[in-house]
Parts: sequence; C-alpha cells; structure tokens
Amino acid sequence: MKHIPAERLRELSIARLRHEGLAEEQAQVVVDHMITADLWGKRTHGIGIRLPGVVSQARQGVKANRPAIEKDTGAAVLVNGNDAFGSVGGVFCTDLVIERVARHGLAMVGLKNSRHTGMLGYFVDKAARAGVVAMAVSHCRPIMAPFGGKRALLGTNPIAFAFPRAPDPIVVDMATSEISYGKLREALAHGEPLPPDAALDKAGNPTQDPAEAKGGALLPFGRHRGSALAVAIQLLAGVCTGAAPIPDAGTHYGFLIVGFDKSLFVAADGYEGALQAFVDAYLAVPPREGYELRLPGTRRPAPGGEDVLIAVEDDAAALLEPDV
Repeated sequence: MKHIPAERLRELSIARLRHEGLAEEQAQVVVDHMITADLWGKRTHGIGIRLPGVVSQARQGVKANRPAIEKDTGAAVLVNGNDAFGSVGGVFCTDLVIERVARHGLAMVGLKNSRHTGMLGYFVDKAARAGVVAMAVSHCRPIMAPFGGKRALLGTNPIAFAFPRAPDPIVVDMATSEISYGKLREALAHGEPLPPDAALDKAGNPTQDPAEAKGGALLPFGRHRGSALAVAIQLLAGVCTGAAPIPDAGTHYGFLIVGFDKSLFVAADGYEGALQAFVDAYLAVPPREGYELRLPGTRRPAPGGEDVLIAVEDDAAALLEPDV
C-alpha cells in the first residue's frame, strides 16, 4: 500500500483515465467522486480501492457511453444512463435537479440503465450547496438477504439526505445493510473478520469469514426495519425508474434523486433560523459516557489540500506507475 497526497493522486488518476480514453469532463467527475469518498473517510468508495474497477470498465467500452434525457415533464425527468459510469450519471441527474428546482421549486430525476453510482452523499451534498434539500436512493445486484431469508435478493440499497447549512451541509448517507459490500471486500483483502450478525454463508448460516460471506449474503441493519427500508428503496430506484427490479451485476441499476428549494415552504431566513435552533438543541444534549455527540457528516475533512495523504492499494498504485 502507498500513501499519496490527495491533489497529486487526483492529477495522476485523471491522467490515467484520459489515457484510457475518457473525455476530460468524464475523468474529472469520476475522479472527484472517488477522491471525495477518500477525503470523507469512505475508503470503500475511494480511488485507493475503486480505480482498478474503473479502468477495467473503461477498457470494456463504458468510456464511450453518455447519459441522456429520455422523458421530461418539467419538474420530473427520466434519464437513461446508457450504461455510462454511475458517477457520471449521478452528477448529470444532480445537475438537472438543481436546475429544475430553480425553475419549479421542487424536482425529481430518475436514472435507469446505470452502473454503480457509488457514494450517494456526494450527490446530495452537491445539491445542498446549491440551496436544495435533497434525498437520493439507489439499488444494485442482489447482495443482501431479506430479514429471515437465507439468500441474497436485495441490494445494499443506500439512502442519503442533505440539508443546506453553512459552511457545510448536514449529510446523512447510509446503506441498509449492516456493513457495506466495500467493507466486506476490505476485510477479505486484509484477512480481517466481519462483525457478528453482518453476513451469511452460501448455506444461509451466520458467518464472520469474509470469504464465506462473499459467496453468501450480507444482512440488513436493524433486522426487519433495515430490510423493509431496503425493499422501499428497491421499489423506488428499481421499479419506479424503469430500471431492473432485480438487476444483474453492474448493469441496469437505478437511482432516484428528489430535491426542493430550502425556502419552498418557509422564507430563507426562517429556514436558517429553524435549522440553527435544531442544531443548537441537538448539540446541547449531554453525551453518554464514552460517546461523542455530533451531527451526521461533520467528521468529513474539507475536500482538497495537497498535504492530505490517501491510502492506495497496490493494484491501484500500479496503474499510476511509474509516477508513484
């Protein structure tokens, strides 16, 4: 494993993807999404782990694909991802939401025929920085068993929210599985056990062995509650967008982002005042012994800065040689 300064890693990764045939704008979007994940502490979605997969997809022809609007009713838009990179499709949809919220006050954009969109917090954070209260959901191939089931049927089906606030939005971003699939891959690569009650083996028995879990299924967080939320997301992202209800690996995934202007129902200063009143009350709650009280997303480091080092796995670093 190597540790590379963030901005240097950004430059090298963009250059690599340009070499693989991505247009400059595409390469910048894909790399910024992954770099942001690393900087926010979400290594499972960062360059250090994901770059080899992106390069592989580029070589399979994904570099030539572009999302496009398929249906437009004004405040609601359906986008065909055309099997483009998921982060490219996600940014395309997010930009549409921001544009349509400026026109209509609220907007909804669905994405079908997409690849893995990655860290959803990236998209809702982008919307919130434009004054949009946003929610996004996505689904993927069967990785997680429904509560009480012995095999995978649901995706890890993340959901994210963002609320405009200075200097950074409040961002809630979580999968509906006890652990993400990226955490499973990380545990497998480093020979670490999984937490209890996080996965099943291929026979449907609980396991902490990541190799056994890879052939089995992850489990939902909160038992039936996480499972039920995952079902709702599967229907929103998969059924309602026209994506595959149960997609194959890496194809026909769905994504839905909804947003409204922060001052749609209240004046802008009313929103700011009410939000601050909530934040003050939240942070005034005395923490339990051994715990720290914080707002969701507040531990995210500020993006950028050449002195921030990012851990890069050897297979990803090899794609950047001889420059590293």
